[in-house]
Amino acid sequence: MSPESITQLAKQNKAEKPEKTQEELHSALEKHLFSLKPTIEEEAKKYQQALEDGTFEDKEGEEEGSGEKRKEEMQNRINSIVEKASAMKEKLDSKEPLPQSTPEISATYTRPDKKKETITLDLEQKLQEFTDFYEKTKLDLPPDFEDTIKDIWENNQTEIQEAIEQNGFDDLLVIPGNIPLVDLAEKMKMGKGYYFYQVKEDFSDVKSQNVDKPRIILFHHTDTLSEIAKKTGLDIHLNITGEDAKKLYKANPNKHLSTIEDAIVLERKYFEDTKKHLSDWNNKSAQWLPGSMAGTRLVYSSWNPDNDKLHVHAHDLDSQDDNLGVRPSRSFF
Repeated sequence: MSPESITQLAKQNKAEKPEKTQEELHSALEKHLFSLKPTIEEEAKKYQQALEDGTFEDKEGEEEGSGEKRKEEMQNRINSIVEKASAMKEKLDSKEPLPQSTPEISATYTRPDKKKETITLDLEQKLQEFTDFYEKTKLDLPPDFEDTIKDIWENNQTEIQEAIEQNGFDDLLVIPGNIPLVDLAEKMKMGKGYYFYQVKEDFSDVKSQNVDKPRIILFHHTDTLSEIAKKTGLDIHLNITGEDAKKLYKANPNKHLSTIEDAIVLERKYFEDTKKHLSDWNNKSAQWLPGSMAGTRLVYSSWNPDNDKLHVHAHDLDSQDDNLGVRPSRSFF
């Protein structure tokens, strides 16, 4: 079947996809509401434990008010979840018709300096951006790509909003699954291509986790890792070993940018948008990618302006460098 036929078939399938009934929409919203109950209970337990063990008291050597700051952060997190649950219940009780989809998510993020900002992510806008981007780079998308991404978005509304509120993510990637790495790398190529160290030039020795699945990845649209740390207070883990990066990944595989596939797409898309390179080695923004291994070595990537290439390296787990950290993100499948 030709690419044109596949595209036409995808459009027909999209047009023929039935809308959800109001009963189905209400059922899905109820499911979201009930899913918040254990989270609220767990956060309440943590808060009670913190009261009992002195977490909210200033520790020796801390700045005055540090304990109170921890208390406020925990209270704000609990209040945010409760407010979302109340809004969902209000929608259900009103019996008003529910929309087929919610393409926009807005959330208020409070920076460590107490400044607040409203962050809005529009999936429809991003899908159009990425459809155009993948068409420009000649990357073939599966026929159901858009519908699959929309399903991921709809099924993770609460978690996406929480991730924005807690971490200040202000942009997102949408990436198809099951794209061979060698093909993806060729389509995402920039400048003079790639420089490899301890990685085969056809990527045949690289094995990555979860790249068979389509995904939405939240990230910070800013030039350097240090800017992320300054703006959000998040730990970017500069100068950790590969073993430490691997432990972070094992503890929460969806919390950091983790594969060379995702890094390559992010690097190219960011360059398309800004004409800048996100993982510039000279700006201490190289990134361990603990979901990608080349044999027993851990993969990392960085842009090197000196030779106009994206470096794809793999090092032993005891390796570390103060230019090399991890990039905060949040993945949804």
